[in-house]
Amino acid sequence: MFSYLREKLHTARLRARYERIVHERVLALAEATSPQPVSEDPGRWTLLGDAKSPLDHAERLDARRKARRLVVENPHARNLLRLLEVYVVGPGLALSHAPIQSGTASERMPAAADALWREFLDANRGHFSYREFARRTWRDGECFVRLFAGNGGSPQVRFLDPETIAATPRHPDSEGILTEPHDVETPTDYLRVDPASGELLEAIPAAELIHAKIGVDSNEKRGVTVFAPIVDALDRFDTWLDTELQARRLQASIVLWRKVQGSPSRVAAAADAAKFVSVSDSYGTVRRERFRGGTILTTSHGTELEFLQPDTNFGDAVPLGRMLLLCTAAGAGLPEFMLTSDASNANYASTMVAEGPAVKLFQAEQQFFAGELARLWRKVMAAAVAAGNLPSDFFARVRPEWTFPQLVTRDRPRERREDVRLIAAGVLSRSEVARRDGVDPEVMREERRREGNDECRNQIRMTKEARMTNDETADSYVSSRFAHPQA
Repeated sequence: MFSYLREKLHTARLRARYERIVHERVLALAEATSPQPVSEDPGRWTLLGDAKSPLDHAERLDARRKARRLVVENPHARNLLRLLEVYVVGPGLALSHAPIQSGTASERMPAAADALWREFLDANRGHFSYREFARRTWRDGECFVRLFAGNGGSPQVRFLDPETIAATPRHPDSEGILTEPHDVETPTDYLRVDPASGELLEAIPAAELIHAKIGVDSNEKRGVTVFAPIVDALDRFDTWLDTELQARRLQASIVLWRKVQGSPSRVAAAADAAKFVSVSDSYGTVRRERFRGGTILTTSHGTELEFLQPDTNFGDAVPLGRMLLLCTAAGAGLPEFMLTSDASNANYASTMVAEGPAVKLFQAEQQFFAGELARLWRKVMAAAVAAGNLPSDFFARVRPEWTFPQLVTRDRPRERREDVRLIAAGVLSRSEVARRDGVDPEVMREERRREGNDECRNQIRMTKEARMTNDETADSYVSSRFAHPQA
């Protein structure tokens, strides 16, 4: 009996302890002032598929090597890379700064930030550019930019080739990037090695290097070139083209077959009488006769001439070549005519509209590189803050605004007329129209207020000047009348 009561008491204790622990955890979760750190998360942020990436290290290297060869030798790959450069980071890409808060000090800060960014670009003109940053990222699948201390607070930057960031014997599975123990998405160091020997040269802290990667998930360490899905398609297209050219050479290799009736000696005499070139091969010496354009042959009745022209069926092979190019265009995400530069079967105006797939692709790439370049911008401005060139609260008072190349041609007069009608009908607000133009309504309102005040002051000044001029004219008239009464 006493055992039963003891067990019941123990069970009640366990139930009370369980309820207390649950209530404590719920209360701690409700009163938490900051999100749970990744290091305390019960899950583990590991590599994709338990380190089973779709492409292993050797396949990534092979794809990158083929991509580098393609953009130099293949016209379609070169055109694809050039199009991405022009439409994403081409003419028109610029950085400006805008104040987050209104105020005299905040309004002066964007001009200082603009000057510092121009100074940074001028100091690194031979080592860094927007186009090279994007080109390396697309071609290699990733881009490494290392920052060094510079004079006057403006850092110096250099590009690192992906081959110089690699695994070492001490860290064979690191892929050249060391991360937190349970968070593969937070790098701590980058292993810089000698590409020839694989010897470790130095471990670069993550704070000194910017790593942009594309074509992979966030829990993969290294990127994949954008040319990976079209490398084989372009190789097959080159093979097909080479086959068709060889067929054309074969078609033109044997043009005339002369049949001489008689003994072999008579055939040899007829061949000796004509101009020929002796060619030796594994079958012996063959007489290959040469005929120039306009050649007239005169033969006897015993000589028979037969013109040979193998049928290559080139017309049937043309759709195959176009299909290969269509596969390449699908892998690149661009219309066929943008890949081939042949707009005979496409309409450029219908492609470069706001809803066009190509425009959406370019806009997505622009947004991606806006984020990647913003990381570099933050490090440059942080160096300026540390050097005392900018105030400590700079990032809380100024934000960057990236302007990319215009993709869609807009009919601004027609759009303005439509906006005025919608505002008059009460459908749109003036603030929404300003947002559609990519400007801040609050900034526009403040600038209009200042411009209105300036205009009022100018009007008052002009009125005063006109009044003073009229008073001077009247005084001079009265003085002249009293000085010359006869007038």
